Amino acid sequence: MLDREKVGRAIAEQRRLKGMTQKQLADILNVSYQAVSRWEQGQSLPSVDMIYDIAQSLETTVDYLLKGLSEERKIINYEDSGLDTRKLYMIKKRLDSIVTTDRRLLHAKYTDPAFFRFDTSEMDDPIWVSASHVPGSKERFAAENGYDREICMDLVSNAANNLIRFGVRPAFLQANIVCGNNDSGQLLLMGEAFREACECSKIMFAGLEVSGQAVNYHEGEYRIGASVSGIVDRKKIIGGDRIAEGDILIGLHTDGISSVSYPFIKVILDRRPDAAYAKIDEQNLFGDELMKPNACYVNVVSALQEQDLVHGIFVISNSLFNRKCYSVMPKGLGAGIGISQVPVPSLLQYIYDLDLMDRECFLKDFSLGIGMVLAVPERECDRAMEIIGKYHRCYRMGRIQKDDEHPDARVWLE
Repeated sequence: MLDREKVGRAIAEQRRLKGMTQKQLADILNVSYQAVSRWEQGQSLPSVDMIYDIAQSLETTVDYLLKGLSEERKIINYEDSGLDTRKLYMIKKRLDSIVTTDRRLLHAKYTDPAFFRFDTSEMDDPIWVSASHVPGSKERFAAENGYDREICMDLVSNAANNLIRFGVRPAFLQANIVCGNNDSGQLLLMGEAFREACECSKIMFAGLEVSGQAVNYHEGEYRIGASVSGIVDRKKIIGGDRIAEGDILIGLHTDGISSVSYPFIKVILDRRPDAAYAKIDEQNLFGDELMKPNACYVNVVSALQEQDLVHGIFVISNSLFNRKCYSVMPKGLGAGIGISQVPVPSLLQYIYDLDLMDRECFLKDFSLGIGMVLAVPERECDRAMEIIGKYHRCYRMGRIQKDDEHPDARVWLE
């Protein structure tokens, strides 16, 4: 006696191997797709004549269909893991189309290595620099609340700023995402966000590779990352060797909150869950302000470098007074910073007004809307601020001083 379930599984398996939908097979056989569905679920058997037509259409044998999978073949494929490979392939093809078009980008196609060509003939000692980045703890909030575009742009900014702080202009960026069977529109939006953020800073976007892992991630879940690379003449690398006593410190504004600060946001939301959907002022919602991308400083630092106006660069993470941000400071010098001229962003003012942390804790965990501090020569301060002002709001915040009163502090509050 024929086993309807085995026959149904054999039909379904062979149909998937042929890349057919139930409706496509039904159209070939001139039956309804519901009939095909009933066969595959083992609810009914096709007639003898129909079995022959099914075998012909699926390019298999009647014997295989009648004996079922257990007799003929034992197969496990990606679809058994829940992954829609056809959908994934189509997404990757669409993402290929948004790669930056540039004669220096010779080849960039999802799983392949990216090939680049750069002219280093005018460099005495060209140095390649690269780094990998992940978005940190802001990522889960972004995925759960639909801020997919913002988290991608934030990642580009953080990756690019990590190179430009050494005077290295990023040349190209490759992104990657690990996810479940995510919506194609969502993934294309994320790819376009990566490209837009790159192009704003004249960085070539070398593509977004999608790794579908339906066994590890539910639909809508994801993990993203990016690798960024650049090239610089060794003599133009910015370290701490040019930082001098008397240099003026200029703070550059950012709308975003660093991922390093986000764990404190998570604690705040656990204690005050109503804050997640609150209005922080007449126009802006807490979540929208929280997920604004951080500023990317590539263009402004490059403009200052062309005028030889930068002695030192400090990328600020969770606090203006985090010693690690000033790790290149020469021994014996430190940054004396005042904050009286820095307007507190509405989001940070709202967080402070929740009265969950005192002033000292607040200054230790949040950057007051400053994403980068530049050390510039005192005589060139006005010119530097004029150039910076074309790109970002900026504030004169202090100067480089001898740290006699603050031995090895590197940074202190004036």
